[in-house]
Amino acid sequence: MHQAEHNIVDNHLLSAIRQIEADCGGRLCFSFQSLDSGEALRYRADEKCKAASTIKFPILVHIAMAVHEGLLSWDERLTLTNEEKVGGSGVLTYLTQGLSISLRDACVLMTIVSDNTATNMLIDKFGVAPFNERSRSLGLEVTTLFRKSYHEDTPESRPYGLGVTTAAEMCRLMAHVANQSALGDSACQEVVAIMQPQLYRDCIPRLLPADWNYAGKTGAVDQVRNDVGLITAPDGRRFALAALCQDLPEILWTADNAGMVAIARLTKLLLL
Repeated sequence: MHQAEHNIVDNHLLSAIRQIEADCGGRLCFSFQSLDSGEALRYRADEKCKAASTIKFPILVHIAMAVHEGLLSWDERLTLTNEEKVGGSGVLTYLTQGLSISLRDACVLMTIVSDNTATNMLIDKFGVAPFNERSRSLGLEVTTLFRKSYHEDTPESRPYGLGVTTAAEMCRLMAHVANQSALGDSACQEVVAIMQPQLYRDCIPRLLPADWNYAGKTGAVDQVRNDVGLITAPDGRRFALAALCQDLPEILWTADNAGMVAIARLTKLLLL
């Protein structure tokens, strides 16, 4: 690894990070920032990664900002159809066609159980372009949503699937949300409130003590495990972390997945 690919000057810390990466057998990319001191650590942070379901984080940010701007309402209704139902994570695919849910409820389902059908309902309603236009307006030049969940890839999306991102951009977006900068106070507060009850907690918060707080969005496909989180210490210090574990050698859909363990170990190393 060239020096330009990280900014870690503590050799013991760098050695520990490289050991975590070696143990998981994949490619670990992360960006970490103290939101109080501004101190930042980066490791492969600008490398392009499969976003998996962490791409749902910028989708959520766009919708919250559009509500803040008066363009949408959290209360507007979406209606479930059989055509929108897809597999993978979530619950809507098992519910009855014709179910009406609010825009906010669709965002909650998309976020805390990573509901793919809810995600597709949102993309059906708004299209792909507005989400990517918002990302560009926030300075995210790489982060791109390509298509709906479980839909056919295009030549552009084939290397990445649902979306592409970098650890640096995901961390920057989380810092924007935490600092309520550029996005609007109410939008940021709503994003954090929706991410707070995240049900998938086997990555960033896994090894943190119970009195630490986490709000975030995970992502997983066969050889990928990702997590983007806002972490608050018991004393009120706040941190943004985007940890993306790619190219894992083993497909394992349990909590013992090496990528999930690696992200948990990395978090503990950085914070405790």
